[in-house]
Amino acid sequence: MLEHEVGRRAPGGLAGRFLAQFGGPAGLLGSVAGWLMARRNGPTNEWMVELLDVRADDSVLDVGCGPGRGVEAAAAHATEGFVAGLDKSEVMVRQATGRNRAVIDRGRAEVRQGDALSMPYPDGRFTKAGTVNSVAFWPSAERGLAELRRVLAPGGRVAVVLRARRDGAGRFDRTRYGAPPELIDQLERLLQAAGFQEVHRLQRVCGGELHWALVAQR
Repeated sequence: MLEHEVGRRAPGGLAGRFLAQFGGPAGLLGSVAGWLMARRNGPTNEWMVELLDVRADDSVLDVGCGPGRGVEAAAAHATEGFVAGLDKSEVMVRQATGRNRAVIDRGRAEVRQGDALSMPYPDGRFTKAGTVNSVAFWPSAERGLAELRRVLAPGGRVAVVLRARRDGAGRFDRTRYGAPPELIDQLERLLQAAGFQEVHRLQRVCGGELHWALVAQR
């Protein structure tokens, strides 16, 4: 378990229950959360695809794919390859499938319900793998990063992207509950411990919010 807890300062009541949906969307509130993620997180998912340097023949995995914007962005580049989205939430799988129906029907993509700690793919299945605003919610970042390495082919690239914490943000501003520098420090160490090489740290403002990224090689 990561030492940092993303939601440790989340408000109580209905607002707190709604914010919790971003870690595991379910039911009506989860559907609304998915709609908001699809509306606001497009630039972040596009940055993940840019960091992965997705090429036409790549096989790409998006872990914690949410409503499918990352799958959509990767499929636009992997025109001769394959893109897979994995999410534990049935609501997100349904939204991501609907958003990417055309490429799924052509056999160029799939979206599956599954666990980041036990990915339903064989060793070395993908050349690129990424995750956006997901890893902090995994029960074990160590196991999840080990799984990412397992499903990546030798020389494959991984990108872990997280919204940065802004301590001065208002109570209902989601940047208030983002990742602080110490979490990124910890994730960098965990990537190295999992066997990833050439770990690089980057920052970018996406959709008006600062984000961290850790990029590494298998």
